[in-house]
Amino acid sequence: MLRICEKLREADAKARRLGLVRTETDYLRALVDAMADMDRAVEVEVLKSLGDVNLEKGQLDKDGLMFDRAMLLYRAALLRCKDKDMSESLENRYLYAEKLRVGKRGTFPNDYEPQTNGEKMYSPAKISEKFSHLDHRRLTSGYDKDFVLLEYTKLMIEGVINEDNLLETEAIKSFGDVFLKRGTETGDTPCLTKATALYNTALARSPSDYISSLTPKHAPDYRSYEKCLTTGDRALGDGNLDSAEHEFAAALKLIHDPNIPDRLKETDCLCRLGDVYVQRGKTTREGRNFTQAAALYNAAMARTDKNKQCVTKILYEIEQRFLRYTANVDGKSILSGQAIRHKKRLEDMRAHTKSQLEAIDQRHNPYQYDEDDPSMKTVEVERAEAVKALFKAVAQDRQNFIQDLVDECIVALGPPPCKYAFIGLGSQATELVTPYSDLEFAILIEDGKDNDDTRRYFLNLTHYLHLKVINLGETILPAMAIPSLNDFQSENLEKDWFFDSVTPRGFAFDGFMPWASKTPFGRDKTKRKPQVSLIQTPAEMATFQRLDVSLSEGYHLSDILRRFVFLAGEEALVDEYRERLSKTITDDLLSHFKSHLSAIQILYDDRDHFHNLEPTGQLLNVKKDIYRFPGIAIELLALCCHVALSSAWDVIDRLKELGKIGEENATHLKVLTSISVELRLRTYMANGGQKDNLSPLAQMKYQSEAHEVPDSILRLGDQKKAITYYKESLAMKRTIYRDNTANPSIAASLHGLGSSWSELGDQKKAVGYFEEALTIEKTIYGDNTAHPDIAAALQALGSSWSELGDQKKAIGYFEEVLTIEKTIYGENTAHPDIAQSLHNIGG
Repeated sequence: MLRICEKLREADAKARRLGLVRTETDYLRALVDAMADMDRAVEVEVLKSLGDVNLEKGQLDKDGLMFDRAMLLYRAALLRCKDKDMSESLENRYLYAEKLRVGKRGTFPNDYEPQTNGEKMYSPAKISEKFSHLDHRRLTSGYDKDFVLLEYTKLMIEGVINEDNLLETEAIKSFGDVFLKRGTETGDTPCLTKATALYNTALARSPSDYISSLTPKHAPDYRSYEKCLTTGDRALGDGNLDSAEHEFAAALKLIHDPNIPDRLKETDCLCRLGDVYVQRGKTTREGRNFTQAAALYNAAMARTDKNKQCVTKILYEIEQRFLRYTANVDGKSILSGQAIRHKKRLEDMRAHTKSQLEAIDQRHNPYQYDEDDPSMKTVEVERAEAVKALFKAVAQDRQNFIQDLVDECIVALGPPPCKYAFIGLGSQATELVTPYSDLEFAILIEDGKDNDDTRRYFLNLTHYLHLKVINLGETILPAMAIPSLNDFQSENLEKDWFFDSVTPRGFAFDGFMPWASKTPFGRDKTKRKPQVSLIQTPAEMATFQRLDVSLSEGYHLSDILRRFVFLAGEEALVDEYRERLSKTITDDLLSHFKSHLSAIQILYDDRDHFHNLEPTGQLLNVKKDIYRFPGIAIELLALCCHVALSSAWDVIDRLKELGKIGEENATHLKVLTSISVELRLRTYMANGGQKDNLSPLAQMKYQSEAHEVPDSILRLGDQKKAITYYKESLAMKRTIYRDNTANPSIAASLHGLGSSWSELGDQKKAVGYFEEALTIEKTIYGDNTAHPDIAAALQALGSSWSELGDQKKAIGYFEEVLTIEKTIYGENTAHPDIAQSLHNIGG
C-alpha cells in the first residue's frame, strides 16, 4: 500500500525528534487534511498515529483512560482499513494496548462495545450545544482559524472514539464551514476546494435523518437513483440533452462515495453521460463534445471488466463521428485496432525504461561503498550521467510517439493549410519527462496564414490528437472540465464535486482547468481573464514574453513558453520562434528586471515546499518534496544568468561553461537532479501512474514484556539514496549562504541527515550531524538561550548516545533539555514535553 498523506511527513519527523506526545496537535491537523482529501487510507494512518499518541501518554502517566482511548482509536482505524498488512498492524497495536491496560483503571470495561448507530438516540439540540461556542467564535472577525479547526477536530475524535456518527458528521461539516468562510473572504481557491470535499465527506457519512441539517443551501437532490436514470433516459430519447445530462449527473452524485464505491452503478451513469455527449457532438459539431464523450466511456471502462468489447466499439464509433461531424471527412477508412497498438507501444516504452533503470542499478551502484570511500563519489557521477542519458532517451521516445500520432491524424484530416510546428513544453522541454507524464504543447503556424480556416484546421487536429490520447485510457475526468461534474468556471462550489481516483492518471493532455490548460486549446475565458489560444505565429507567441503581457497573464505562462522543444512539423518555425523570443526579451529594456521578478515570483510560489527539506525517512511526495527543489534551482539560475536553453541537463552544462557555477556545484546539481527524477520515475512505475506519494507504512513489533515500547521501523526504498540527495542539497545550501553558515535551513538539513543515519543504525554519524546542527543553532539563538530547536538537537543527541550505550552522557543531554523546557513552560507547569524528558531521564 503506497498511499499516505505527504503532510504526515513533518508530524512524523517531529515525533521522532520529540516523542509522540508532543505531536498530537500536528496529527489532528493532518486528520483535517485527510478528510479534505477524502482519503481513507490517510485517515486510517492518522487514527493509528493518534492511537500511538494516547498509548504513549498512558505509559508516561500510568493512566488507564489513555489506554482506553488508544484501543478505541485503533479500533476505529481498523474498521476503516482495507489493507491487510495495516489491519494486522492495527490488531497488534490493539492487543498491545490491551495488555498494557491490564491492572490500570480505565473508563470502559474489558468487554466494551461502542453503541451501533441504531442504538444511539441522536439529539441535534445536544450537538448544537456542543458546537455553539465554537460556531459563534468562527463568525467573529479576526478569529483564530487554526485554534477553531483544532477544537472541531477534538470534537470529531470524540465522535470517532464513541462511534457517534452525528457528532463526527457535524464536526466535518464545521471544518467545511471554516474553509468556506476563509475561501469566500480571500478568494483562495484551495480553501474553497477543501470546503467542497469536506461537505461531500460529511454528506457521505451522515445519518440519513440528519442530512438536511448539514448544508441548508446546497444539500443535493436525494431522489432515487433509478428515478434519475429513468427521467434521464426519457429526456435523452426526446432530444433534451441538457435535462438528460442533469439527471444522469444527479444519479451519479447519489452513488459517488469514494469511501464506499459502487463501481457498476458509476459505470452505468458514466456511459449514459457519454451517450449525451455523443449526441451533443452530432448536434453542435464541436470536437470537444466528442473528446468528453470518449473520456466518459474510458472512465467507465476503468471501473469494470464487463462489456469492454462493447465500449471499445463505441469508442471507435465516436472517432468516426468526430471525423464526420467535426472534421467533415470520411472516417470509414480508419482502422479499428489503432488504440490497442498505441497502448501496446506505450507499455513497451515503459517496460524498456524500467529495464534500463535496472541496468543502471547493476552497472552504477554507489551505495555499495562506504560514505567516505572515494569510489562512491565517482560512481555517483557515473550514475547521474547514465540517468541523464536515460531521460534524454525517454524524451526522444515520447517525441517519436507524439510525432507518429500527429502524422496519423493528418492522414485522416488531410494536409494542413500552412506550415506548422508542434512545440513541447514543461518536462518534455526540460528533458525530465517520464513515460507517465502529461503532454503540454503549443502549435506554431506560418506567418501570414493566421485566419479562421487555419485555426479551425489546427483546432480539429488538436481535438483528434486529444481523442487518440484519451483512448490510451489514462485521462482522469476532472481534466475534461465536464460542467455537470467539474465546473471550474462556476463560483458555486457544488458544481465541482466529482473526484476520479479510479481512472489511471498517466499519458494525457494537460487539463482544461484554468490553472493548467497548457495545450493549443489554451485557456477558456474566465470572469477575470480573456481567452488565450496557444495556436499562434512565432511572432505572436513571442509577445507573451513582453512585460505588460506577462503582468496581465501572470509569469507562469511566459515562463512555460520560454522553454520549448520541437515535436513535429517544420523545425524552421521553431528556429524562427527562438529568434523572435530572443529578440523580444533582449529588446525589452526591462528584461533584466523581468527575469529577476520572475525568479522572485517562482520562489514565492514555492516557498512552502522548501520550508523544511530535511529527510525524515518517512513520508515523501516525490514531486513536491524531491523533484521540485533541483528543478526550481535550475530554473532560477537559468533566469538570472540569461541561459535560454530548455533542457535542464544542458542548462547545468552551460552554466558551468559560462563560469556561473563551478565544477563541484555543477556535479552537485546534476546528482541532485538525477536522484530526484529517478525517484519520481520509480514512484510512478510502482504506483502505475502519476501518484506522487512515496510513503511506506509503519509496522510495529511488540515484545512480550508490557513495559517495552513498540519499535517503529520505516523504510524509504534505498535510504542511502535519499541521504545522498540531501547531502547534495546541503552542499548547495552552503554554497548559497557561503560565509553565513549559521542558517536555520542548514541546521535543519544537518538534523535531518542525523535522523536518517540514526534510522540506519549508524549512531556515531548521527551524533556528528546533530552536534553540527546544535553548534549552528546556538550561534543563531545564543549559547544559553532556551529555544525549542536547541532542545530538539539536545534531545536527538541524548537518544543517539543512549543507543550507543553511554547512558551517563545521554542523561546529561536529557537534563539540558529538561532545563530548557522548564524555562519555556514554567518550573511547575504540567506539560507533556517536560513529562517526556523526565521519562527519558528515568529510563
